[in-house]
Amino acid sequence: MKSIKPGRGPSMMGGIGSVIAALFGVFWTVMTLRMGVPFMAVFGILFVVMAIVQAVYNFRNATGKSRYSSFDITDSREEPDPLNMQFGGSVLPEERKQPAAGYCPYCGAPVDQQNYRFCPVCGEKLP
Repeated sequence: MKSIKPGRGPSMMGGIGSVIAALFGVFWTVMTLRMGVPFMAVFGILFVVMAIVQAVYNFRNATGKSRYSSFDITDSREEPDPLNMQFGGSVLPEERKQPAAGYCPYCGAPVDQQNYRFCPVCGEKLP
């Protein structure tokens, strides 16, 4: 399986949209405080915070080498997890560090037949 990652173009557009949303949140907050409705300013502050988080995420996906997946359907043997690398976890999974116990008779990929019933590469049932 492969991961589903957003493209760099849509991520950049999302980042620009988030900056515009943050500016709107600042405008909202200032206007509600000028009108004398301070409890409505909380919505503007929340809007700004959410827009900043979205902007950081989208700009990182648009410019970063290893982007975050929209849907985490990738196997750790196919590509490393950027969050795992960032927070000090192992880059390679434990099963990859150990030598494979055998090979798939259909595609020849190394497979630990004690842990797998199906080949992780071609999907055929192992004997």
